[in-house]
Amino acid sequence: MPMLRTTSMTSLLTLALASSALVLTGCGDKGGYKGGKKSAALKWLESPKSGSKEGNFLKIPTLGAQLEIPETLYVFKECTEPAHSPEGENKWVPIFRCSSVGDGSGGSTDDDEFGEAAESSTSGADVAMTFYLTGKERPLDERSVAYFENELKGKGYSVDEIAFNDSYHDKKGIYFKYQEVNSDGDATREIIEFMFPYQDVVFIAHMDYPFGDTRSVNADWSAIMWYFKFDMPSAG
Repeated sequence: MPMLRTTSMTSLLTLALASSALVLTGCGDKGGYKGGKKSAALKWLESPKSGSKEGNFLKIPTLGAQLEIPETLYVFKECTEPAHSPEGENKWVPIFRCSSVGDGSGGSTDDDEFGEAAESSTSGADVAMTFYLTGKERPLDERSVAYFENELKGKGYSVDEIAFNDSYHDKKGIYFKYQEVNSDGDATREIIEFMFPYQDVVFIAHMDYPFGDTRSVNADWSAIMWYFKFDMPSAG
């Protein structure tokens, strides 16, 4: 009988230790939006892994993101996967970037309506469109518009438009158009952004250019937005 009691106690202790291990393992996945379990995308954000280029596609399987490079681009002609190091004041992590060649020509034919606009660039400066990723800290919905507008105005920006969209290039999120201004209140640079959330992360499409630049950035923006796709990879 004493031996049976010892065996029983040993079994209970083993079960307790196993349960504790499972709890600790589960806690390691916490830290997502509002304390939920981390998604595969958030895990990638914390430890980014590079993808590859396959034909006309840039792919990052561990993130579930891909960009099919459009056949026709007027300004943002060089699309690459940059180093995934946080950038800017917000410390957003870049995923894909399409950049201009910097000569202001746009590379289009003379009889192309967009080609004429590209050639009449007021600056010829390098510009880029970048997809970023960051952790989700607040809801992105209709009620968020006023918050973001007040935040941008508080930082000194001139806000042209902020609007929630249910289906913007097949994505649901918030569209931004605002300008940097100088001490005289004149716009010097225009910024276009679109933020679209997935569970505990937020994707940001961003481009900025000298205010008044007449290159065909909007045509490229629209094409590239359509060709960016994301499917959350399975957790693992």
